[in-house]
Amino acid sequence: MKSILLFFSTFYLLCTCTNRSADVKRFAVEPVYPEKWSEVEGHIKNNWLKYVETSASLPKPYSYALKPGTLYYWDLYFINEGLLMQGFTEQALNNIDNFIFEIEDLGFIPNANGWGTDRSQTPYFAMMVRSYYEKTPQKDKVWLLRAYRAVLAEYEFWTNTNGNRIENHMTSIDGLQHYSQHSDTVSLIRFYDRVLAGRFKLSTEVPQPEKIRMASRRMAEAETMDFTPRFEGRCPDFIAVDLNSNLYQYEMNLAFFERELGISGYSQWEQRAKHRVELINRYCWSDERGMFLDYDFINNRHSRIAAITTVMPLYWGFASGKQAKSIKKQLALFDSDGGLVACEPSEQIIAYQWGHKAVWPPVQYLSMVALKNYGFKNEAYNVAMKYLNVVTGNYVSPVPVEYNRFRYGTDRRPYGLLWEKYDRNGHIDDSEYPASEMMGWTAATYLKALSLVARNR
Repeated sequence: MKSILLFFSTFYLLCTCTNRSADVKRFAVEPVYPEKWSEVEGHIKNNWLKYVETSASLPKPYSYALKPGTLYYWDLYFINEGLLMQGFTEQALNNIDNFIFEIEDLGFIPNANGWGTDRSQTPYFAMMVRSYYEKTPQKDKVWLLRAYRAVLAEYEFWTNTNGNRIENHMTSIDGLQHYSQHSDTVSLIRFYDRVLAGRFKLSTEVPQPEKIRMASRRMAEAETMDFTPRFEGRCPDFIAVDLNSNLYQYEMNLAFFERELGISGYSQWEQRAKHRVELINRYCWSDERGMFLDYDFINNRHSRIAAITTVMPLYWGFASGKQAKSIKKQLALFDSDGGLVACEPSEQIIAYQWGHKAVWPPVQYLSMVALKNYGFKNEAYNVAMKYLNVVTGNYVSPVPVEYNRFRYGTDRRPYGLLWEKYDRNGHIDDSEYPASEMMGWTAATYLKALSLVARNR
């Protein structure tokens, strides 16, 4: 891999001094610091396992997205993909086994281990199981059977089947789900007072029923990306594109697991998946906007704010070719100098962390893979190159350079680190709170971008 990257780094440096071929001209994004790519890749490989912490409540160690910090559910899907790319299969297995433990213990996977147990997060566990099983040689059917049972239990949590009523995900459209939460009233009031009042500039002098109503909506919103304008402050009223796209993939994966394990009846899962696609197309596809939008099933309309989650049907491969071409064009809504943002620009009373200003690693990961899946090689390449430029640029010369002197003993960010989040200008994003130095999904997305650029060249 390093030799391939060195070749392309040299190629790009030569191209800055010579006329480019017609092939090179197809790509709009120029590389920045390509000679540093292999250094960043080596930094990731040499430091992955330094970001592993243990918890007395769990049987094996797992990777934190932040260190010190909290293990977030959907972070670990991307982290595991990065670990598998670099051969850290034992740690990837430990991560999955801890989620199996949580499902067996709690009946679901919490948003955040330790404190975020009153909700889950966008489900990726089934995909983690299948990815590990397919990418490693063991093909351990005993382990797969246990993992399959955990996947099935989590699917029942999200679809409220077989008596699972931990929290309500049902909608008026049978076969499509919404985000929810299962916090008690005391916790919701505390969530309003301690979090929402400050974040959304709300008065604390409102009746408790109103606090509970608003907090329950925003708590459900935290079950997805975290606070985002795409649900208009009423998250439980929307059939979410990302949630239902992922549940489609759960149904396809359950069919795969049952075939592998010799369990009869797997075709029922394929039928469920097919039916879900029909419903997603019926309710979430907008001919007017040419993209998938969250659907407000209370008011029978689409969300007014488009989200990057429109790529999820492409990521899992069930969008039609016509839909994919339309979405490719619409991605301009999310484009910025720093990469793709979570939502299209809109009037907002706060700077939503998952709004139109922040460039998050998983957004780039999902988008570049979605585009590649449908043969949009140039567009996927450009997303990948922008991300390489932003991460490498801030690895070499971080902006803003000012930082918390108590963290590093200096008020200047040091050379040679990856950061939690970036902004639409290509800088480290310190809005709301200072970005943490981290490995996590930043590293995993960097590795994916490197591999995509190498293959495309």
